[in-house]
Amino acid sequence: MPERGNSGRGKRALGLSGAALLALLAGVVGAAGPAQAASSTFNPFDVNQGFTVVTKGDAYLNNSEFEGSIAVLGSISSGNQNGYPMIHQAAGTPDYVVPTIDGVPVRILADRFVGSGGFELSNRDDSHTISPTSPEATAVLKLADIAGLTGSARGGGNGPAAGTDFLRVTNSSGGILDLKTVPYRGSTVSSLKSEKSSAAAYFGELDAKVARANQCLASLYDPTLAASNQVAVANDGGMVFVSGFATDRPNVIDYSQIAGKTIKMDRANGYRPTASAPLIIRVAPGTTTLGQLRFEGWSSQRGAQQDLARYILLDLSQVTGAVSVDGLEMGAIWAPQASLNFSSGITTNGQWFAQNLTSAGGGEIHHHAFLGELPCASAPVVPVEPTPTETSPTVEPTPTETSTPVEPTPTPTETSAPVEPTPTETSSPAEPTPTPTETSAPVEPTPTETSSPVEPTPTETSATVEPTPTETSSPAEPTPTPTETSATPTATLDPEGGQTSQPTIEPTPTAPVDPAGEPTPTPTPTVDPTSTASGSVVPTVAPTTDVNGDPSKQLAFTGTDLIWPIGGGVIALLLGTGLLLITRPWARRS
Repeated sequence: MPERGNSGRGKRALGLSGAALLALLAGVVGAAGPAQAASSTFNPFDVNQGFTVVTKGDAYLNNSEFEGSIAVLGSISSGNQNGYPMIHQAAGTPDYVVPTIDGVPVRILADRFVGSGGFELSNRDDSHTISPTSPEATAVLKLADIAGLTGSARGGGNGPAAGTDFLRVTNSSGGILDLKTVPYRGSTVSSLKSEKSSAAAYFGELDAKVARANQCLASLYDPTLAASNQVAVANDGGMVFVSGFATDRPNVIDYSQIAGKTIKMDRANGYRPTASAPLIIRVAPGTTTLGQLRFEGWSSQRGAQQDLARYILLDLSQVTGAVSVDGLEMGAIWAPQASLNFSSGITTNGQWFAQNLTSAGGGEIHHHAFLGELPCASAPVVPVEPTPTETSPTVEPTPTETSTPVEPTPTPTETSAPVEPTPTETSSPAEPTPTPTETSAPVEPTPTETSSPVEPTPTETSATVEPTPTETSSPAEPTPTPTETSATPTATLDPEGGQTSQPTIEPTPTAPVDPAGEPTPTPTPTVDPTSTASGSVVPTVAPTTDVNGDPSKQLAFTGTDLIWPIGGGVIALLLGTGLLLITRPWARRS
């Protein structure tokens, strides 16, 4: 909306423009925030809730052993007829805790146990560093569905069941679960049932959390956000030299650049992955095999650099289908859409999240929780500009001077009562004080107690203006608001000295008013015609009327080719004697 001089509307338009500018600046700052606020970190493996491996589907285990815990949101089975070993520590590290389900420490959580293979939950600890009564030494399993399971006694228990029989559980297919730390006496199969109806129920909003983790991982690779550092990889025959590692953010290497090659660290400036500068191996869609990462000088042997597995992440978030894991020694695997097939004679160390899992071979799975701190950078926020129509300055009028005779204020409730004329003398008949409303009507009387622009009678009993409570026949269809807070009343003077042109409840004969006068949609008051004088008129007060003919400050047109300046007349009601109306003709202006 264009600015209009020093009017209240113009001031508010300027204020709105300033507000819009501030909003725009705030939007710019907000948009820049996410790229700079990349310090907010996330860990995709928070969804694992302490489990070494989590599968959204099924798991079939038949490799050498498992040092850790597993949650299977489908069915779990084993290919080991003698019992697949679930232990605490042998060749890995013992410094981890097992998760709890329903307040009970567990190494296995699943919907159901199926198949003819078996599991042996011994909680064996070759490091002898955990207490025999600790959760890690007494962990069991929880199943959502125990239908078809039966319990029996079996000799050779250990831990709390040492020297006595332990509980053996058998399924309908002949598969066995040997719970070697659970005494048979006093135990029942029903104690293995989870309180919740499914294993997935313990992983609330899992899909949303996985989607969020995938989104955060994707943002790491956006160069405009600078949330990670892309490592330089230089090929040299069967070797690659890596350089340019950061120490304050994740370092990213594409798996395709280093797969099957010896990775030379001569130019790495002594880099080792840490929590604040983890190493992310980005695996492209379509990849079907994960092999050994041959970083020179990094050994997965216990007591060497096996702990580095906690700060290495293989990101398979964009990989679908089956992926073979063969030879991978260190690193967490994030593969929510892939089914992993661990078929290796080499032990792997890390934490996994996958769709399904099968395992075979002589390699072991060791628990090493991923501890890297990954920044989650969001896309810039697009600033939203305020809608001008919702902040239209015509809604709340400002009681300031206005010179625009066009757009009336629809809600003139904030105006002061303009019905008590001021008994002060106005020296100029052409420049009355405008109404304190923001109405654009050219017929608003002054908010002061001036009853006439010409020789007013300073009495307190001057004509009281009463707004007409009904609609008049004016072509502008004024609003019939009968309150004192409505828009100021007006009366249009006939240029020949006739009566008012606005018919009211008690009308005075008037001459026809040319529609060119454009009366505004404000309540049209009437002067109570208490006098019989035929020449009684109420002059129209036009805001800031210019006697010099300024087109922007004209009086209302009367229908003639010339514009007649209106002379002021005073209607004075004398106490006890009636109304004496003093009029004088207005000088004609070309």
